[in-house]
Amino acid sequence: MLFRSIDKRTNAHYCECHIKASVLELLATVDVPLDPETQPQYRANREILTDDPGFRRMQDDAQKGRSFSNIVVEYTKDFDETHPLKIVGGQHRFRAIQAALKQGVDEHHGMKVYFGLDKAQRLDVQLISNTNIAISRDLFDRLQETFVGPQLREWCQKVGLLPLGKDFADSY
Repeated sequence: MLFRSIDKRTNAHYCECHIKASVLELLATVDVPLDPETQPQYRANREILTDDPGFRRMQDDAQKGRSFSNIVVEYTKDFDETHPLKIVGGQHRFRAIQAALKQGVDEHHGMKVYFGLDKAQRLDVQLISNTNIAISRDLFDRLQETFVGPQLREWCQKVGLLPLGKDFADSY
């Protein structure tokens, strides 16, 4: 079943749906840039915390057939056409789903899929999807700075406060 809606705060179009793990794995990626147009080298998702007890529990749950929801996705073929589902919220769930799929567990999982986002809407989706978890101050700052543009990051790299090619969340 598919429900199409509009976020009344940002006017972003989305639908809520359920997709089998095998289809999700074929179409999705967590390698998603914060700002694909002007800053494609900086990523929206944080590192997977494989030693976190919550993640280990999530993997165990997935292998036992648990269906996950609240995966937040942007549908776009503007970059990485082979993976039109860009996961901006729920990368730990996605990794747990992938691991369970390797064990033959192919359940349906729920997601909110956004379409045609502009830069402000994309930032909003990334912030909202990351407030479902304990968002670090570093990630919040990185999202805000990416929205403003690359000027502060480039200045920090130029004066040596931030190594070239690194992002704010890569350093304290």
